[in-house]
Amino acid sequence: MAPIVEAFIDTLKMFPYLFVACLVIEWIAHRAGDSFKDGLRRFGRLGSVGGAALGLFPQCGFSVAAADLYADRIITPGTLIAVFIATSDEALPVLLADSSRLGLVAPLLATKFVIAVIAGLFVDFALGRLWRPSWEAGTELHHHHGHADEDGHDDDEEGCHHHECHGGIFGLALAHSARISLLIFVVTALLNIGLDALGEERTRAFLMSGNRLQPLLAAIFGLVPSCAASVFLTEMYVQGSLSFGSVVAGLSTSAGAGILVLCRMAPRKRDALRVLAFILVVAAATGTVIDLVHGM
Repeated sequence: MAPIVEAFIDTLKMFPYLFVACLVIEWIAHRAGDSFKDGLRRFGRLGSVGGAALGLFPQCGFSVAAADLYADRIITPGTLIAVFIATSDEALPVLLADSSRLGLVAPLLATKFVIAVIAGLFVDFALGRLWRPSWEAGTELHHHHGHADEDGHDDDEEGCHHHECHGGIFGLALAHSARISLLIFVVTALLNIGLDALGEERTRAFLMSGNRLQPLLAAIFGLVPSCAASVFLTEMYVQGSLSFGSVVAGLSTSAGAGILVLCRMAPRKRDALRVLAFILVVAAATGTVIDLVHGM
């Protein structure tokens, strides 16, 4: 029971800081949400820069909005890719909830921002001719009605706004922090139990610590369209089980519900698969390079 009790105590200590972080996040999201789509439209072919900056915001709601715009042929593939790579789902609130982890935030966000911008610009400018025959960005196609929320559900104009349906920003922050706390507790408890059962040497072998394939495996795992994936990857990194390159790779594919919305709403499913395949390759390759550089 010791690993479970330890996980519960750690999670309980973290909750007040997590709630404050989520409260700030929800307030900013409410203020910025209405201008997100207009902002991406104005960037045009340089949307990767704006998309990467906006994607750093710690919620998958922006990746959902970007997938919605891409499905409507309003933003370019590069802009969508930049938003997806920059998005880390719930990783940032998890890091902000513990003051000892604050030093990890800036390097992680800066690395993901650079990767997202380069990847997005490369797609739009270098691969534009290969991508555009099946996808002409800028030609708006209204193939569906309403907007998708963070869970991928459609809300029509008669529905209430997200923040109004959940008891206001305070209620959203409380629910958000409670959900993340539950995930952190479960993940931490399982990791503690696994570490105790396997022992240090066998745990390193199981997690492929030091193995060049770890970034690829982390990137594949990050494609799981759930915030649990980003929480798990972040906790694994904090506990020393994942390398920096691996956590960058895993969180570069952790676009959360945006992946579900993209697969459901893209008129041509091959375009959605191409976006996800490209992101997977970029995430795994850059994560491997980062680990190689760190290992020198």
